Amino acid sequence: MPEPIAPQDPETVAEAAVAPFEVILTVSEPDAVGPLFRRLRTVPETTVTRRRSGPDEGELGVVETLQLLVPSAAVLTVAIRTLPAFIRSRRSSVTVELTRGDRSVTVTGENLDDPQKVIEAADRLLGRD
Repeated sequence: MPEPIAPQDPETVAEAAVAPFEVILTVSEPDAVGPLFRRLRTVPETTVTRRRSGPDEGELGVVETLQLLVPSAAVLTVAIRTLPAFIRSRRSSVTVELTRGDRSVTVTGENLDDPQKVIEAADRLLGRD
């Protein structure tokens, strides 16, 4: 059962308005969205919100994504570093796709064990910012 979407306090929302980096996370397993939401909220200086949208044309169901707002590339790298451990902790295979604008990175438990790969993933998302 999906968790209710918790309202964020106005101070957090105001801080999010100045965050220069917005990343949308799409999770392959719907039951992993809540736990990932809780994990990302523990990363300092991040604002995470859950968003529900209707299905694409020709599809059924509701799609739930996470919106991650971070103030810097360093904080984004820290958030990405939490993903491999989270993915490995799940009973079933989970893939997380991170999208920023027209750039995206797919994270699995296997492809980000190396810290250098985390930095490369963050660099791909940030582009030339």
